[in-house]
Amino acid sequence: MSASKAKASQLFANYTRIEPTIPAGVWVALRIVTLIGTLALAAVLAFLPEFGLKLWWGFAIPVVPALVVIAPGLWRQICPMAFLNQAPRTFGFSKERDLPELARDWAFAIATAIFFVVVALRYPLLNQNGPLVALAVVVVLVAAFVGGLIYKGRSGWCGTFCPLGPIQRDYGQAPLVMVRNGYCPTCVGCQKNCYDFNPRAAIFSDMGDDDPRYATQRRFFMAMMPGMILGYFLQANAAYGEPLHFIIMVAATCASVGLYQLAVGFFNLDPLRAANLFGGLALVAFYTFALPIIAKTLQYLFGLQLALPFDALGYGLGAVLATIMLFQGRKNEDVFRAASESADQIRVDQSGRSLKDRLADSGAALVTDRGSGSAFPVAPDETLLDAMETARIKINFGCRSGMCGADAVAICDGAEHLSPAGADELATLRRMGLEGVARLACMCKVTGEVTIDRDVRGAQRALAAPGAPTVDPLAAQGISRVVIVGNGVAGIGVADALRRASASVHIEIVSDEPHHFYNRMAIGRMIYGRAAMDGLFLLPEDWCAQNHVELWRNTLASAIDRDAKTLKLATGDSLPYDRLVLATGADAAPPSPDYARYPNAFVLRKAADAAAIRAYTQLQGVRRAVVIGGGVLGVEAADALHHLGLRVTLLQRAHRLMDRQLDDVGAQRLTTYLANIGVETRTEVSVASYEGDGKLEAAILSDGTRVEGDLFIACAGITPRSQLAKAAGLATTRGITVDPTMRTSDPNIYAVGDVVDIPGAPGGLWPVASAQAEAAVSDMLLAPRPYEVPRLIVQLKCDGVDVKSFGDVEGKPGDEVIAAPKDDVTWWRLTLREGALVGAVLVGPPGSGRDFARLVDAGDRLGTALDGLRAGRLDSVRELAAAAE
Repeated sequence: MSASKAKASQLFANYTRIEPTIPAGVWVALRIVTLIGTLALAAVLAFLPEFGLKLWWGFAIPVVPALVVIAPGLWRQICPMAFLNQAPRTFGFSKERDLPELARDWAFAIATAIFFVVVALRYPLLNQNGPLVALAVVVVLVAAFVGGLIYKGRSGWCGTFCPLGPIQRDYGQAPLVMVRNGYCPTCVGCQKNCYDFNPRAAIFSDMGDDDPRYATQRRFFMAMMPGMILGYFLQANAAYGEPLHFIIMVAATCASVGLYQLAVGFFNLDPLRAANLFGGLALVAFYTFALPIIAKTLQYLFGLQLALPFDALGYGLGAVLATIMLFQGRKNEDVFRAASESADQIRVDQSGRSLKDRLADSGAALVTDRGSGSAFPVAPDETLLDAMETARIKINFGCRSGMCGADAVAICDGAEHLSPAGADELATLRRMGLEGVARLACMCKVTGEVTIDRDVRGAQRALAAPGAPTVDPLAAQGISRVVIVGNGVAGIGVADALRRASASVHIEIVSDEPHHFYNRMAIGRMIYGRAAMDGLFLLPEDWCAQNHVELWRNTLASAIDRDAKTLKLATGDSLPYDRLVLATGADAAPPSPDYARYPNAFVLRKAADAAAIRAYTQLQGVRRAVVIGGGVLGVEAADALHHLGLRVTLLQRAHRLMDRQLDDVGAQRLTTYLANIGVETRTEVSVASYEGDGKLEAAILSDGTRVEGDLFIACAGITPRSQLAKAAGLATTRGITVDPTMRTSDPNIYAVGDVVDIPGAPGGLWPVASAQAEAAVSDMLLAPRPYEVPRLIVQLKCDGVDVKSFGDVEGKPGDEVIAAPKDDVTWWRLTLREGALVGAVLVGPPGSGRDFARLVDAGDRLGTALDGLRAGRLDSVRELAAAAE
């Protein structure tokens, strides 16, 4: 990561990456005090109007802009409207509906109109009528509460209709002090360019939004403020009444907007800088008039007689606040533009030089997508997938580690300008029949011109029926029929390797699922996404037909007749075989015998599980979820439920999350990330019993704690599906016993994948299943290559955090450990044994681990590069990986 991007990553860190500094209980107490104070002030306005109006217009309202400039997050935390708006969500009784599209489109305009009308009504009505102001205060508090009761997140008031919302976006877009958003433990995507998610970044999203109407509305509000403020205060002693007063205010406001347009349209002033300038002028104007009012209020309340030039002091205060806002805004802008200028300059350069030449100067490379005709740059530190997502070229993604194959693209031209494929990527491409034709976008670095095609069907068909070898090795042995039970990565891997080796062998696959081969690692998206299985299929629908593979979907294998060499199906059919491959996988292990009897108790292993969880959540109005198991699957399940908008508690028996893959610091970083998005983690706990009548209501922990939930998901390990093998008399332990070539105790039967029992072969990992499939097929071909545990990189599949692990995380005595400083945004830790990398951990923001696989690939070639890391010349895993190459 470049220095500018690293600085931007820190400056524009969203609230989920900002450590909380004040306990939640303190905020709750302050909110209650503020709400009580607001209601008390409303009562004073109603019953002691003269005193109440002095407090309201003479002190409370004038203080807010200064607070918003300095620490807008403080106001967002204690605002009584926000407190009532978020109460339904906090206590779990909000209906959490999506705001209608029409309301979303007009929300900002409505908030602006309310704000303007309130200001315009002050002189003729509100400044003299305490009971009416009190009624208005109560009305907006009720409106905020009702909005939170009906609509999700902050879309019912705080982020949409609140008349103070535009003020906070205007004055609070460059806060001097960042106060972390504490109302949204779970971001539910309730509004566009959310201010609460990232106050410093929201202004750039607003001003540069692709929707001109959206961006123009924000600019309009910032442009109108100086004119509206002057139009209000300069008419303070006017003898004329309405409607002339209102007309003059409208005219002053329009004049201000016109001056803004003049500055932008005729004098070529940057729209963002012009908007900031107008915001600063509004502050100067406001406090020039407001500070004397505050002084008079204090004199009235406390009997103070202060002979000070408050007009000048007000002007000075406004100037100071404006300077803070403009200085902070310009500093933020410089960082923002520096981080994105390489791509932006390439796109908008007006020099007349060719795009190719400009890319060469910038160090970027040009990629052309043949399907859309779009050409886009790829920076030296980006993967092809990163660049495609930035260019908004639609592409599926999965593990981002080269194992699932979800992001395969055909390489039409320029393959020599792509970084070499690693072992994982080659194995995946080989399994998909795309070796030599396609690459995985997540693994490619680009050094020159490349043309790609996202439609790889043609490439797949070209390889689907390869020319038959001179001697068909299976036919030579009299092997004409191979039956495979299971169509996961292990089963499909066997089928693909067999077809590549033999054109004659008849292949049949039996699967108890109704789907074609799909990306099981991404089924979490089915829980919170709308697209169901779309994008999860890793092979074309006609792959089996093109490869002459007969697929029995939604079919159960019931028995093996080893003497007759037939597989019996529950449909009554029998499939004869010369070789049988059991790739039946594993089931998610229930945490207790009685767990599965509850209708709201689930496991997450297959697409059907994810679909059932999503359906139950919708039908039953689930708000709270409990995940049992803090390993990889458990964390991914918790993240998926968070995306669905649920409050999640994650229970882990060990003393840290992902204890087999992470060290203590990495696990703590992950725990902090989960806490920031609203997932509560409890470690060193186990479930002693379950409680519920009809449905599961609570898990009773071993320490007696009761954890309540509406939905429970167990991710507590797997159980090999070896029943078919046991019934047939094959040797089994926990799973099916196999030799190094994956042959079972019956020489005609092989077993691969999660169903086998091999020490040191972790279940649920694609490289393991692929390697076992290759070993089994090599034995059938009489060219045995015994199975060896492949190089394994474990990656957490969560959008908001990058977590990767390799090898021996804990290390042994005598190992050398090199780690990042603990205050770095990204935590990484390398374990070296005799100069070779034997373990690595990385936890950081999305994209921070994109070079992790390159680092692991370098393995024992890190020596020289490590010297640079030890000497402080290299700062990151990315630089280390590049130096090793």
